[in-house]
Amino acid sequence: MSSPELAEWLSWPSGRIAQWITDQSRPVVMGWPFNGTRRWYLVHRRENPEADDYLTTIIRRQAELHRMVFAHGVSVIVAPGFGTELLKRGSTYTHYILGGLLQLADDSVYQEMFAAGVQIRFYGDYEGALNTPSLHPLLQACAQLTAATESKEGPLLLIGLFADTPYQTLARLSVEFAKREGYPPNRQELIEAYYGLAVPDLSLYLGFAQPSLFDVPLLATGEEDLYATLAPSPSLTEKQLREILYDHLVTRPTAEISYESLSDEAQEALAEYNKRYSGATLGIGRIDPLTGIWNPILPYPTTPKRSIES
Repeated sequence: MSSPELAEWLSWPSGRIAQWITDQSRPVVMGWPFNGTRRWYLVHRRENPEADDYLTTIIRRQAELHRMVFAHGVSVIVAPGFGTELLKRGSTYTHYILGGLLQLADDSVYQEMFAAGVQIRFYGDYEGALNTPSLHPLLQACAQLTAATESKEGPLLLIGLFADTPYQTLARLSVEFAKREGYPPNRQELIEAYYGLAVPDLSLYLGFAQPSLFDVPLLATGEEDLYATLAPSPSLTEKQLREILYDHLVTRPTAEISYESLSDEAQEALAEYNKRYSGATLGIGRIDPLTGIWNPILPYPTTPKRSIES
């Protein structure tokens, strides 16, 4: 299938992009932790004094963006949520943040998505973490949402809860599988045991600020493409999403370059690029003295004589 130019891709309706992606040989599985939310809400509240409370606003914004991602043909969103570190912040904060699980079913955008066929599942060691008298209603909410959408056949939203230390769970599932089936599980069988259904390999992972990949047990293969937004996750724009999908699906999968066959002009351009960015590293940052926030140091801007693919 021929690939569109970027300008054409950006002008397409989302439905056409979704169809183009659906026609590819592999589904797009997007890992996307929703990070930087408190920073985003602080600015949002300054600009919108009448805004709802933090939790309601974030859930609505996340729902809107999940809807946008699915509308562009992404088959699975793997959304790492809370890790065990959350439990160290005190019961009041823990109950407040986890209380957002109770609002998922009531949010009108999520209701619209579920009615349209979106499935929702939860993964991680949340059953143990939430199995206390005060948190049990949250566990029930997860079970009710799962049951209400398990017969759907649309895109899949996987929300990770306490999936940062999965090792004992994976070991237990492996032993249980071996006792039941008479042989140890392969990777796909263990994925299905852990997530409760078959999940394709991770395609791309979109972080925020500090490049990192976390809380997607078994799904990473080393072939996924990594991206990081400089603004908090709730600031993601449709154009930004389209540029990421285009880079992942069209730009990066280009054929391997034969360096020996490069023309003299191409070799000169390559030498200029290497010289221009020698010593520059993506992912290094500094603490802003005013805000105390880690900000990335971007390679210094230059105007190259000619552009090349790195």
